[in-house]
Amino acid sequence: MKTGINRFAGKGRETSIRIRQERARRHAADLTPVIAEMRAGGVTTLQAIARALNARGIPTARGGSWSAVQVQRVLARTA
Repeated sequence: MKTGINRFAGKGRETSIRIRQERARRHAADLTPVIAEMRAGGVTTLQAIARALNARGIPTARGGSWSAVQVQRVLARTA
């Protein structure tokens, strides 16, 4: 039997996962019109979109620089 703080570790982890997933969904939803505008303007590859987001100074959800994989994940979240 877990005692003390260890018995709450699982609940805290589950809550943390849900919160991070929700933040990621909101961030992806906020980026959807920006990425759609880029695509309409001819920026179509994942790498090109990542470069354009970085050039505009739009950070990732954690404040970093964009990569093609991160753009792919955002697009998958909003699909």
